[in-house]
Order: sequence, then C-alpha cells, then structure tokens
Amino acid sequence: MSDRQKAFLSIFLYTLLSGAMAAITKVGLSEVPPLSFAFIRFFLASLIVAPFVWGKRRFLINDLKTIGPLSIFATLNIILFVIGISMTTANISQIMYAAVPIVIGLIAHFAMGEKISYGKVLGIAVGFMGVFLVLFLPILEGGKFSGNLLGNFLLVLAVFSWSLYMILSKKAQKTHSSFHIVSIFIIITTVVLFPFFLLESTLQYGWWNGIGISALLSILYVVLAGTICTYLLNQYSIKHGGIVFASMVFYLSPLFGFLVAFILLGEQLTLGLSVGGTLALLGVYITTKK
Repeated sequence: MSDRQKAFLSIFLYTLLSGAMAAITKVGLSEVPPLSFAFIRFFLASLIVAPFVWGKRRFLINDLKTIGPLSIFATLNIILFVIGISMTTANISQIMYAAVPIVIGLIAHFAMGEKISYGKVLGIAVGFMGVFLVLFLPILEGGKFSGNLLGNFLLVLAVFSWSLYMILSKKAQKTHSSFHIVSIFIIITTVVLFPFFLLESTLQYGWWNGIGISALLSILYVVLAGTICTYLLNQYSIKHGGIVFASMVFYLSPLFGFLVAFILLGEQLTLGLSVGGTLALLGVYITTKK
C-alpha cells in the first residue's frame, strides 16, 4: 500500500470516528461538567497509553522539553472545545472545524512565509465568510439551533489552537513517532485538566451521582475512538499525506456529523447554518485543491 493510499485510509477512518465526536460529547455533557468530562476522557486515555510509554520514560521526560510546548496548543484546543460545545450546537462545531485547512493556510503564509496563490486567497475569503456567518448566527438568526455567541467564539479560538498544533506536530514527526507525540499530548492534557476537575467537583459537588448509561457510553467512545484512535490517525495521515491533505477530514466529517447530531440530539440545519456551512466547505475546497 502506497503512502497516499495509507493517508486516504487514515482520513476515511478518521472521518467516521471524528464526525460523531461533537454529538456524542454533547450527550455526555448533559450529565457531566465540561472540564470534568475532558479530564476523565484524558485520564482514562493516559491509563491506556501508560504501559506503552513507561519503558521509555527516560526519553519521555527528555522529549517533554521539545514536544511539550506544541502539545499545549492541542490541550488548549480541548479546553476551548469542550466549554464551547457545552454552550452551542454540535452542528456549529462541525462547521467551525471545517475551517482548519483555511487557518493552516493563513498561518503557513504569514508565519512560515509560504506563497499563496490568488485562487487560495479567494478560497480563504469565501471560507471565512461562511465561518463568520455561522459565528454570528445567534445574533442574525436566533433560535435553539443557531448556537450561542460565546460558545461559537470559543470554538473559533479552538480551531486556531488546533491548526497551530497540526503545523508544529508535522515538524516534530521528523524526530518522533506519531504514538510518542500523541502520548505526550494525552499526558500533558491530563495534568493540565486535573485542577479544573477538582474545581468543578467542588463547585458542583455530587454531579457524579447523576451519571447514567448514556454519559458512560459517551465517555467510553471519546476515550477509545475520539482520543486514542483519532489522534493516531490524524498523526498518521499528516505523516503520509501532509498537513493540508490530512486537514481535508474537516470538510468530510461534517457530512457524517450532521447525521449523527440529528439522530442523537435532534439538531436541524437552519438556513443560516446551511449557507454558512456551504461557504465554509467551498472555501476549504478552493483553498486545498491543487
């Protein structure tokens, strides 16, 4: 199997698993405070990766100096995402994250000096028109499916954090394996989230008494499929297909994500979401096509 075929397979699997993440996360957030939910997710993921990295703990400690700083951007993405999506809708988060390839293109141009064609400028402009339309839907459209302005804004910040992580992790892959990069990110995120977990457990003491089977299944999914599998697939697709190629998943997964959000949450696509989402995805297509 060629590297291109491996990248396509990784993206296909990533699309299926990550597309359902937003809706399934919201199911869990209906019973678990957001940062506690995130901490449990990464704590359990840490227990899974720990046996594989324990034998290499000497290298792990040394690599914290190099991989640790870039992992902070991914950790910040998690914090912003889980708080943002607790306020807004799963469908809006899908559209926001579809803008990742556009943000990566902008960062690569301004921070790394990569040339950008007039066609890509057009794609970026169209894509951001869609994103800003979705961002301000609570003001322009209103209604329960238009999200929350603060929640939408936090998702925009999460997208920028994740885009920076994708760019920096591509450089880290020259000297580290994908599993190593993901493992350090998981461990760092667990440590960072622990104080927030304690704070929420104090402020909302006893929240764990209301956990039902749906929340438990939600946590199980985000740990196994949404953390271990998707982050490894993401790093694998970056390695074998490149950053822009790997970021194509962000305009493929919304199609599956919309369906899951409708089935699990009853979310519907409003006119504003449809127009904004179409512009965002069109912008991504123009930006990433060769």
